[in-house]
Amino acid sequence: TDQCYRSRRCARPNPVIRRVVLTDADYFVFEAINRHGPLPTHYLYEFTKHLRRDYSHLQNRLTEFYNGDAQGPLLIRPPQQFAGFEARYQHVVYDLAPRAKALLAERGITSRYAPRRTDPFLHQLMQACVGASLELRAPSKGLRYIPRWEILTSPRCPQARRDALNPMAIPISGMGQKALIPDDLFGLEYPGAGFRFFAVEIDRNTESIERKNMTQNAFGAKIAGYLDILRHQAYRTHWGLPNLHILTVTTNATHARNILSYIVKHGDRKFSNRFAMACEPSLGTN
Repeated sequence: TDQCYRSRRCARPNPVIRRVVLTDADYFVFEAINRHGPLPTHYLYEFTKHLRRDYSHLQNRLTEFYNGDAQGPLLIRPPQQFAGFEARYQHVVYDLAPRAKALLAERGITSRYAPRRTDPFLHQLMQACVGASLELRAPSKGLRYIPRWEILTSPRCPQARRDALNPMAIPISGMGQKALIPDDLFGLEYPGAGFRFFAVEIDRNTESIERKNMTQNAFGAKIAGYLDILRHQAYRTHWGLPNLHILTVTTNATHARNILSYIVKHGDRKFSNRFAMACEPSLGTN
């Protein structure tokens, strides 16, 4: 505890109950994290508020999952979230502990198409928040959200792609063995008006749009890859999608405008309307 006898958020798990008994609402929490990645408390509340008494009830429940019981914790609090100077005043972020992953597997909920977890924590968090926001918001707009796993398990998606080591990787013609891997893939069903599918790029403004040294990472290289995919309609044969749009979510409005200018300058005009931008400054520095 701190000087005011409050439990520290970054303290190690301290089991205080003998056995955690899980409910359907609890599994909703685990499934949301499994689909998107590490999520803050208020996002998890949005997924389960129809099954909870109130926000405080969820907070207490998440703390129980973090502390766990004799068999260990069910959730973890990634330590990177406590590095910011305002960490004490932000929503606590939770990720799945190995025990929760095993429980989901027992229920037949696999992580085959769960997001990759090798990128930096802040990138994971932003990706998870974007995906969760889309899923939560779509119904209020009269749209059906189509998650990544539904796309990759559809009969339209080739079996070879479903069985691939990384089904998200899509090869780029004319660039040797290189492949482009979106941060996420989702679709929206417009009632009576068809479908739109999106590849998502999370850009925290940590790399330049273009560089003189072509061996260094640059966001412009991804744009060139997507333009190649659009020209050859590789998304049709690779994922079985009828169309593809590219949604880039960044943290700086000026950077977003620079990306759009780069697309207009270097891309075919007929493909410019396939690129969309969104900006969320709260997911930037600090």
